[in-house]
This record gives sequence, C-alpha cells and structure tokens, in this order.
Amino acid sequence: MSKHLAPIEVVEALIGPPETVGPIVGLNDKATYLWRRGSGSRDAGDIPAARYMRRLLAHASSKSLGLTAEHLIWGAPAAEIEQILAARGADRPPVAAE
Repeated sequence: MSKHLAPIEVVEALIGPPETVGPIVGLNDKATYLWRRGSGSRDAGDIPAARYMRRLLAHASSKSLGLTAEHLIWGAPAAEIEQILAARGADRPPVAAE
C-alpha cells in the first residue's frame, strides 16, 4: 500500500523544499517548515490559507508541475506523485514510501 502524503508533502515533492515554497507564497524561506506541524486551526501538513493555495496553484500551473487543488486539500498517495514526477521526467529522488 502506498503512503499517503499530506498536502505540504505533495507541494514539496512537486515544487520544492520550504526555501523554494515560502517565497512563492509571499513568505520567508523558512516559514513553510511550520506547516509540517499542526496548530490549533489546522492539522499537520495542511496548507494554512486559501491565498497560499491559489499562489501555489498559479505557480505550478505556469510551470506545468502537476499540482492540483485536490492535492492542496487532501494530499495524495505517494504513488500518484511518483507518476506525476515520472511523467515530468523529474530528476529527483523518489517520494519515500512506508
């Protein structure tokens, strides 16, 4: 069975590490590390605001990275993200499976 990735894990797999993601959404390069942990208003791995989701979708769409709105809400199975990366010919390590 494929591991299920949280929304931030999908974003990091398809777009890049927090140092890349933070500036895309208008934050500093370390801010999205905090998204890996839960808070009083969201679960661990959730994207905290719709405006950040829209910015991520716009960026991913402009570069044909394969990110969808569903990924930002529900996450995705690791196998699905591996397929997207394979179709892109992405030169990166595979998403960790458990």
